[in-house]
Amino acid sequence: MKKIEPVNLGVYVCPHVFEDTRPILYVCRADGDWQFLCGGDDHDENPHLVGVGHLTERDPTLNELAELKEDWEAERTEIGVEWVYSECEPE
Repeated sequence: MKKIEPVNLGVYVCPHVFEDTRPILYVCRADGDWQFLCGGDDHDENPHLVGVGHLTERDPTLNELAELKEDWEAERTEIGVEWVYSECEPE
């Protein structure tokens, strides 16, 4: 299986993912920047920047997204189900 590399690649996460209180259910690669989010809409803080290796160590299924194209996103309802891919909506 491919892996998201390099492991020290900086990615943005929401506070819930940063604090490991919710799983990653939404990943977006808009304009080349990776975002790993819980999929919730109740964020009142700014995102955090972390190395992707910390996330893939916690959840190796994230490596399934190693070939996610720029300006595409992937979403799932829970860990273990298939990712659903689509183009990112323009902002």
